[in-house]
Amino acid sequence: MKKMILIALCFLIGMGKVYSQSIPVFKEGERVAFVGNSITCGGHYHSYIWLYYMTRFPDRRIDIFNEGVGGDVARQMTQRLDKVFEHKPTVVTLSFGMNDTGYMDYTLPENASTGRKNVETSCKDYKALEDAYKKYSKVQKILIGSSPYDETTRFNKVPFPGKNKLIQEIADFLQERAQANKWGYVDFNRPMTEINIREQQADSTFTLCGGDRVHPTTDGHMVMAYLFLKAQGLTNKPVADVAIDATTKVVNRSENCKITDLTVSPDKVSFTYLANSLPYPIDGSHYNNELHTQADALKVIPFMDEMNYEGLAISGLSDGYYLLKIGGKTIARLTAGELKRGVNLASYSNTPQNEQAQQIRQLNEQRWFMEREMREYYWMEYNLMRDKGLLWASNEAAVKTLLENRKTNPFVNMLKDYWLRFMYKSVRDDNENEQRELVERIYKMNKPQTLKVELVNLNHAPNE
Repeated sequence: MKKMILIALCFLIGMGKVYSQSIPVFKEGERVAFVGNSITCGGHYHSYIWLYYMTRFPDRRIDIFNEGVGGDVARQMTQRLDKVFEHKPTVVTLSFGMNDTGYMDYTLPENASTGRKNVETSCKDYKALEDAYKKYSKVQKILIGSSPYDETTRFNKVPFPGKNKLIQEIADFLQERAQANKWGYVDFNRPMTEINIREQQADSTFTLCGGDRVHPTTDGHMVMAYLFLKAQGLTNKPVADVAIDATTKVVNRSENCKITDLTVSPDKVSFTYLANSLPYPIDGSHYNNELHTQADALKVIPFMDEMNYEGLAISGLSDGYYLLKIGGKTIARLTAGELKRGVNLASYSNTPQNEQAQQIRQLNEQRWFMEREMREYYWMEYNLMRDKGLLWASNEAAVKTLLENRKTNPFVNMLKDYWLRFMYKSVRDDNENEQRELVERIYKMNKPQTLKVELVNLNHAPNE
């Protein structure tokens, strides 16, 4: 049964090739701006992508920027591209469709024709975005098909039936434009929709798209990161992979790492291990009362096998149990059979290398939170102050406008504190400087360390 499930999963993930063009791996010094709506603004997928690069390529410094604004449609994104290109990006992505296809329109009798008009308007508005992107001929462009509106989960009545089909039409349009311009393309929608439908066969309330069917859950964002990294061709590239024959005392494989000082005795196998990468630090924490964690994504995508494999295999051991120690720390009790087949060290959260990577994750999470908070300030500027002729004014008139509109606009009322906190440029500069300092710390502490690995034969060392 497990074998059949694995085959089905591999088939599903392989289908992603139908929906995604190959996109280049980020190179040293790349500056990547992710342009989108609230799914980008409040989401983790771009942060998870960066975390992969921080740990997998510790000597390859890149920078990633969240350029999402909640509620945006294609037309609004065009109006704020000046800020996007202030980052001097070498790569820009673009995703829209969720807001463009409308919401309450689907409750009206003429919803089919209204939805169609929304799609046509969005695709027309995209032309200005494409023209603006073309002005930056040296900047690599990647278009992204939006994550889905989940119409199939059964936790309540579907309020907007037919919405996701229209989002997919926009995604198909973006794929066509990417092909026409020889740009990159990644589709989040159909692979995530297929995962939702598959998992709902066992749990009708399952969704990667959150309680509102719109905003992906934490595990949904991990799936999005996986799909993006997969499109970059980063599958089946191990963190490290070691194979040792204890009988011949030979290292048969040492991929992406260096093995020295191998010693083999009846009591112990030991060697010095220096990997070129750190394992990806999976987060099992719950945030903002979410029921889902990043780790939950591992149930629906083969991330550990395809993108987070730190292999250790030792053949030729006598039968029995062995104590795995790394850096003097006890990690696990393993059989000779398990070691012969090979274990994935990245699946052990208590290894020194995983603990080091978890510190990277925590710093990156702190950086993400600071960046994400300031995006709400930009929402107020683009959605209120610009319409009132007060864009970037940050003066008494702007404060008065904010206080007046909070009475009638629930979004203004909800986000007013962010705008008041960041209304002065000096405060925003301090926030961005702190983010840069966190990134500097990450790239200083993300270098793998030399570790002593020991396999202690418990049959010969009963006191261990």
